[in-house]
Amino acid sequence: MTRRDKTYALLARLHNQQMEAQAGQLVSLQGTAAQLEAERAALEESRRAGASVTMIEAMPYRGQFLMTVRRENLRISNQLNDIEKRIEAQRDKVLECYRDARSAELLGEEARTVAQFTAQEAAQAEADEMVLLRRIAGNG
Repeated sequence: MTRRDKTYALLARLHNQQMEAQAGQLVSLQGTAAQLEAERAALEESRRAGASVTMIEAMPYRGQFLMTVRRENLRISNQLNDIEKRIEAQRDKVLECYRDARSAELLGEEARTVAQFTAQEAAQAEADEMVLLRRIAGNG
């Protein structure tokens, strides 16, 4: 393996490691989003249960409860919007790392192909020279 091949392989490994780290952060953000969605679903269930209370004693508290639920729902929605933006940015980072890793791999493959082609050409030229020398030696 030539120095160039080793360099491209190292670059590809580094980009792959970076991609894995970025992907881990993406998974963490997606987990946070899923947790917020679960909180929002639980809040909605609580709102439904609280809204269906018909006891006279609970009526003065019902409006305050529903207002609190709305505020909490708005807070969760704002957090989800923020997380979704961060998830999108993190996806872009992961894709960028993937492209970088793939580019290094392709450059390495191209360098190996060129080196292989050059070696084949040299071997063919040497074989042609040997044939030519034999013909000259046979005619002389």
